[in-house]
Amino acid sequence: MTKCAALLIWVGFWMRSFGAAGQALPPAGPRTCGTQQADAWQQAQLQQRLPGYRADKLAASAPRAALRTTAATTYTLPVVVHIVYDGEAVGTGLNISQAQVQSQLDVLNEDYRNRNANGAAVAAPFQPLRADAQFQFVLAQRDPAGRTLAEPGIDRIDRTAQGFTAPPYAQSYIDATIKPATDWNPDQYINIWVTNLSNSILGYAQFPDNTAGLAGLSPLGGGATTDGVVILYSAFGRVGTLTTPYDQGRTLTHELGHFLGLRHTWGDTNCGDDYCADTPTQQGPNYGCPTFPHVTCSNGPNGDLFQDFLDYSNDACMALFSQDQKGRMQDVMAAGTPRRAILLTSPALCSGSPLAASATNGGPVCAGSSTTLGATGPAGASYDWVGPNNFTSTLQNPVLPAITTDQAGIYTVRVSVTTGQCASAASTKLVVNPAPPTPVLAASSTTFCPSAGVGLTLRITNPPAGGLYTWTVVSGDGLPAVATTASIVVTPTQSSTYLLTLGLVGSACTSSATVSVQAVAPVWSGAAGTGSWFDAANWNGCVPSRYTDALIPAGLSTPYPLISSGTAEVRMLTQQGSLTLSGGELALYGDYAGAGPLTQTGGTVATRGPGAQSLRPGAYQTLLIAGAGTKAIGTATIGTALTMGGAILTTDIHVLTLAPTATLTETDASYVLGQVQTTRAVGTATETFGGLGVRLTAASALGITTVRRTTGQAVGIGTTGSISRYFDLTPALTSAAGTTLALAYLPHELNGLPEAQLTLFYSRDAGATWSNEGASRRDASAHLVSRDYVAGLAGRWTLASPNAALPPAAITYAINAFPVPFTADGLSIQVTTATAGPLDVKLYDVLGRIIYDQPVASVEVGTSVVALAGSGQLLAAKYILVVRQGTQEVRLNVVKQ
Repeated sequence: MTKCAALLIWVGFWMRSFGAAGQALPPAGPRTCGTQQADAWQQAQLQQRLPGYRADKLAASAPRAALRTTAATTYTLPVVVHIVYDGEAVGTGLNISQAQVQSQLDVLNEDYRNRNANGAAVAAPFQPLRADAQFQFVLAQRDPAGRTLAEPGIDRIDRTAQGFTAPPYAQSYIDATIKPATDWNPDQYINIWVTNLSNSILGYAQFPDNTAGLAGLSPLGGGATTDGVVILYSAFGRVGTLTTPYDQGRTLTHELGHFLGLRHTWGDTNCGDDYCADTPTQQGPNYGCPTFPHVTCSNGPNGDLFQDFLDYSNDACMALFSQDQKGRMQDVMAAGTPRRAILLTSPALCSGSPLAASATNGGPVCAGSSTTLGATGPAGASYDWVGPNNFTSTLQNPVLPAITTDQAGIYTVRVSVTTGQCASAASTKLVVNPAPPTPVLAASSTTFCPSAGVGLTLRITNPPAGGLYTWTVVSGDGLPAVATTASIVVTPTQSSTYLLTLGLVGSACTSSATVSVQAVAPVWSGAAGTGSWFDAANWNGCVPSRYTDALIPAGLSTPYPLISSGTAEVRMLTQQGSLTLSGGELALYGDYAGAGPLTQTGGTVATRGPGAQSLRPGAYQTLLIAGAGTKAIGTATIGTALTMGGAILTTDIHVLTLAPTATLTETDASYVLGQVQTTRAVGTATETFGGLGVRLTAASALGITTVRRTTGQAVGIGTTGSISRYFDLTPALTSAAGTTLALAYLPHELNGLPEAQLTLFYSRDAGATWSNEGASRRDASAHLVSRDYVAGLAGRWTLASPNAALPPAAITYAINAFPVPFTADGLSIQVTTATAGPLDVKLYDVLGRIIYDQPVASVEVGTSVVALAGSGQLLAAKYILVVRQGTQEVRLNVVKQ
C-alpha cells in the first residue's frame, strides 16, 4: 500500500466555526500525502511535452554523482506562502493569519535544525540517527518586482478576483490552473500554496530534478510553473485555524522533505526502499503514534522508525530526520539542482537593511612584495572585489603578489549574504612605496676548497646612499657573527648561498639578491706518484674532508690511493678505481659508492655521519658503524669484525655475511637490522656464531652449520607476535637429543612480550606453523633464553610467549618421558609435555606395590629434566615408572643396578 494511496479510515470527526464564513474545518482522517499522485501526473505531463523522455526512477544500484567533498553546509532558503482564500477576512477561514504563517516557519526551523522539543522523546535506539539537516527558512522580504512585502513571506490571493472556482481544490486543478497563475519565480522563492484541498489530502510537493543522481527519483521532477508545495490550510502551522492531530506544522516539514528529494520511509510499497540505509525497512505507513517497538518486515528488535518526519504518524509523534535523509537533501543542494541550489542567491532573502561590512589592507607596502586585502562580513557571506588595473576577486581575503606602484589606489568589496540582509560595500586605500634597487653581488671566488679554510669576500657592487645591509644564509654555512656591512668575509665548509637584504634609511621597503659559492669536489689524480691519500698533490682540488665529496676515477696510470695510518675523512666517496686500506681509518660522513676494488688488509672502514648513509656492497675486513641515524649496506661480507658503535645498519633485502672467524658486536641502541648470517663447523664445544645471537652446545658434532638471523621483523601478528628477530638454522647433521640451544635478543626487540614468559618456538615449514618448545633457563641480565635436550635442530627458531602463542603446528604431542640413568643422587627423568603444570610420579615394584609416590614441581611446555628427590635410597631392582600430568600418563621400566 503506497503512502499516498492509503485507505481513508475515519477515526474521528469534529467541527470548528469560521466566524462570519460559518464554514467547518475539514475532518481529521488518517494522514494522506498527495506527492506520489502529483509526481505521476508530472511525469505524464513531461512525457507528453518531451518526446523520448523516460520517467523511470533511478535504481538503487546506479552510481551516484560525486557531490559533496567537504562537510555538510547550512542552507538558508526563501519562502513565499500563497494563501488562496474564499473572500474571508484576514485571520478567519482559509485566509489564515500572519501569526499562523510565522508559527509554521518556526516549526520548519526547529525541525530542520534538530531543535524540536519532542526530539528528546525519540526512542533511545534511534537517538543517534537524529540529524541536524542544516536547512533554515526565511520569509521573503520582497515580491518579484522588488517591492517590500507588507506581511513578510505572504501573498494573499482572493480566488474570486482570480476567477478560480470555489474550494476545495483537487491536485489537477491546482497544478493546471492555480499554480501557473500565481507562482513567483521558483529560482528565487520556494512557492507554498495554502488552501482547502479535496480528497482529504493534507498536502503534496514536487520532487526535485535528479541532478544529484539519487536512487528513487526520476530524471526531472516537473515543470517550473508547478514547482513547490501545497498544504491544507488547517494543517499549516501550530497556532490558528487547525485540525487535531495535524496541528503541529509537521505536514509542511514532511512535504518539504519530498521537495528536497526524500521518499517515504516505507518506500511507497510493502517493505519497500526509501534509499536511506539508516531507516529500517517497514511494511507500510504508521498512523497515530505507535508504541515502541513497532516491529514489521522482520525489523526487530527496534522496529519501525515511526517518529520520522517522512512517515504518516501524528504531528506530535513526528520528531526527526535521519543522518542518511540529511545526506540526500544535502546532495540535492551540492549538485546544483535547478530551482533548489539557485535559491541561495535569491534577492528575496534581503531584508532591506544593509549588513555591516569593512575592508582593510596590510598598510603601506613596498613595490615587488605582496599584501593581503581583508574584508569582514557575517558567516556565509560572499565577496566581490574591484580595484585598480581591472583587479577583481571573489575571495574574502585576496593576496596581491609582486605589487607594482600602479596598483596603488582604492579597493572596494561588495559583501552579500543569503540570510535576509542586503549587500553592503566597503573600501580601503592601498599605498605602494618604491623599493630600493636590486643589489648586484660579487664574490672574491666562486669556488673554494673546504679543507683549506680560506675566507671568501662577498660584497654589493651598487651600494645606494643610506643603504642598510643584512646578510643571511639561504643554504650552507660560514656566515660571520656580524653581517651588516656592504662587504663581509665568509668561511663556508660546503657549497653555500647567501642572501643580502638591502634597505634604505627612513623606509621600510627592501630588495634582495643572492650569491653562491661552490665547494670543489676533490678528484684523485695520483700526480704526486706517492699514492698517499693525504698528499694534496695527488688530488685535483684539495684533500677531501668531512665536508667534501670525492671521486677516485678508473683507468689511471698513476698510483691509486693508499691509507696506512691516520684518519682519512670524506663526505661521499665514489670509488671507481682501486683503494687500499692497510691501517688507520677511512671515515665516511656520506655515502660510499662505486664499483672499484677495495683492498683492506688492515685499518677500519667507519661511518661517522650524523644521519643516513649508504655503503656499497662488497667485502670488508673491519667495519665500524658509528655516527647516528640509520646506515644501509648492500650484499656484503665481513672478514674480521663488524662493530656497531652508535648507529643502526640495515641490510634491507640484502644479506650480510660474517666470515667463519668474523665477529659481530652490537648494543641495544646500535645493531644490524635485516638479515645477517654466518657458517661455522660445529662440534661438541659451545658455538656462539661470532655473536650472531645463537649459542649452541651440541651433544654430537653437527658439521657445517649455517645460521641466518632476521631482525626487525616479528613472526606472527597482533597478540601472537614473537620478538622482533628469528633464526634459520641449517646444520649438516641431525642434532642429538642432548643439544642445548640458546637464543639471545636485544631489549628493544621484545615487541611488548614479558621477558619472564619468553619461550623457544620452532617451525619446520619456514614459519607457517609453530610448536612451543619450552625453555629450560632464562637469563634476563644476558637477554638469553635456553632450552636443553633439543632434537631436530634444522628449521626456524624464535622467542615468543606461551600466553599469546604463535599459530601451532598441525600435530600436537602428548606427554612423553624417559629415564636418565640412576646416579648416586637417584633417578632423573626427561619429560616432554605440551602443557605446563605439576607432575605426579610413582614407582612400583614387580609385585605392583607403590615404592615411591611424590608430586613433582611444575614443568614448562617443552622438554625438561626433573630429578626425583629421595630416589637415591631405592634398592637395586627393576621398577615400573608411572608419570602423570592431568589425564595423560606414560609408563616406563627402569632398573637400578
